[in-house]
Amino acid sequence: MPLNDLNKELYNSDSKVISNRTHEKSEYDVETAAGQASPFDKEQNWNQPQKGFSPKQKKILYIALGVLVAAIVAVAGVFAYRWWQKDAFHQDRVSISFEGPKEADSTQQTAYIIHYKNSNRVTLKNAEIDLTYSENFQPIDNVNLKYLSPSSSKIFVGDIKPNSEGTAELKGIFYAPKDFPVYLYASLHFVPSNGTADLSMENQVGVNITAAPVLLDVTAPQQAIDGGDVQYVIDYKNLDVRRMSDVQVRVDFPQGFEMGSANPTPSEKDSYWYVGNLEAGQGGKITIQGQMHGDDGEDQNALVSLGHVGNDGNFVVFNKQEADIRMVSPVLAVKQTLDNKENNVINAGDVLQYTISYKNTGSTGLRDAIITAQVTGKIVDFSKISSDNGSYDGTTGTMIWKASDVPGLANIDPQAGGSVHFSIPVKSVIPIANKLDKNFVVSSVAKIDSPDIPVSNGANKVIGSNKLELKLASKVLFDVKGYYADAKIKNSGPIPMQTGKETTFAIHWSVVNVSNDITNAQVISSLPTGVRWTGQIYPANEKISYNERTNQLIWNAGDIAAGAGLITPPHEVVFQVGVTPQVNQVGDPITLVNKSTFTAKDMFVGQSINLEGDKKDTQLYEDPKVGFAGGKVAR
Repeated sequence: MPLNDLNKELYNSDSKVISNRTHEKSEYDVETAAGQASPFDKEQNWNQPQKGFSPKQKKILYIALGVLVAAIVAVAGVFAYRWWQKDAFHQDRVSISFEGPKEADSTQQTAYIIHYKNSNRVTLKNAEIDLTYSENFQPIDNVNLKYLSPSSSKIFVGDIKPNSEGTAELKGIFYAPKDFPVYLYASLHFVPSNGTADLSMENQVGVNITAAPVLLDVTAPQQAIDGGDVQYVIDYKNLDVRRMSDVQVRVDFPQGFEMGSANPTPSEKDSYWYVGNLEAGQGGKITIQGQMHGDDGEDQNALVSLGHVGNDGNFVVFNKQEADIRMVSPVLAVKQTLDNKENNVINAGDVLQYTISYKNTGSTGLRDAIITAQVTGKIVDFSKISSDNGSYDGTTGTMIWKASDVPGLANIDPQAGGSVHFSIPVKSVIPIANKLDKNFVVSSVAKIDSPDIPVSNGANKVIGSNKLELKLASKVLFDVKGYYADAKIKNSGPIPMQTGKETTFAIHWSVVNVSNDITNAQVISSLPTGVRWTGQIYPANEKISYNERTNQLIWNAGDIAAGAGLITPPHEVVFQVGVTPQVNQVGDPITLVNKSTFTAKDMFVGQSINLEGDKKDTQLYEDPKVGFAGGKVAR
């Protein structure tokens, strides 16, 4: 049989040739022993699907497994990289700290080492240290320090490499009181190389000041009675080798203190003294006099500070001291009052009527008491001081009362008392010779003493005392005058006046101020209808305004110094008005300006001043060219 035919028969399931062939029996025959199926059973083996993966499927499977493993490795690599990146930087692995003394002497330069450290695996880019501090600290002699303001500066560091550290130096001088804490703040700013955000780490150091840069000493009495005199003496001195600029001394007085005088006088608020520059070793003194008021056993505390005003407007303290005064009650008390006067303000020509009351506040009688009253002031007439009893000692300016004058002083029973009286006039003409003659005060100090006043061990004898200060209000004169022939403004028109023709006049408002500076001075008046405002003013810079609709005139004179009209010319403004007489005004004078009102405030006594000026017409007695006759409209 040909090979092709044999091949066909071989793969033909219905082939007779193959099926009819004989062969040796074996376990692989179709008909097997014991009915066991042959592996070549045509139904079970030839026609059943092959078990397991084919080579092609296995290849695909291997490729898929390879892709899956590669993807898992890639994802794991991404997560590992991200974790590595994230773990490469932690902000808490960056640190900054100060190394240096925790105490400092204000007169000595102090140095601090600023340590910074990067414990990360990335670089810190463009690192810089920002420094802030109060103006009690001043950097000095720093090479790499960039000054930003009196309370801030900067040090540029640059890049800080992974796992590295470095230092920067800060030198400066402290200006602060003893035991005053001063803080220095440092902030390290940077951008990690694996990020974009600007981050920072901060730290600070507190420094306690062991010595102030300036000596400040305050002395005051340990005790005071209600209404008694007290004196504060403030000594200061620059202990530094450098100049101190724009120095001020400020005093926070206790609530019960009433200032009388100070040398030098305060620059502001009766409690600020502008010292200015203090060279090395330079010092000064401030003496303050006043009265203290308070209850028995009460502490009156004054706080004195020396420093300057910083750029932020706050007061920077270089040194400060306290002075404490204990209020005590005298067994034998005395008090002065002034009859018929309020607020202790007096005027020229007044007669001052004093009453001195005394009382034994103790539990035992007191013998042989003596009362004194010493009066000072250049504006009172001591030649006219008088009293129903007692005597006057002109050498000391003191009134004295003893038991021979007032029998009740021989023995003052517990809780008993009495009073004495005296008077003294204020001069009618106040003596003004120069600019220093102003702000006059009449001061009187009353005291009472007895040999029986008890004294505690270690304490001073407390003598009853009381001080009364009277302030003189300034005498102010306001005057209104008019001129045709005037040296300041040239006038024109007929004199006497004629109907239908305009004549102009110069009106003078002048102020004389005797003894105190006054402020907010103002004159308000108006022009009668028919009087024309020409607009001419002298001096031209005076603030005078005119309202055409209301005819109102306002002169804002401002501040007027003491002595105006006495040691300097009066404070004055001149303005021009014009009148054109009508036929119904023939034979009559014409009113040029209505009544005027002057107001101001006395800066020394704090009182308002109110004066009134009469209206001014064309009958000008002050101008000889016009007079009374020439001030009427001609017939």
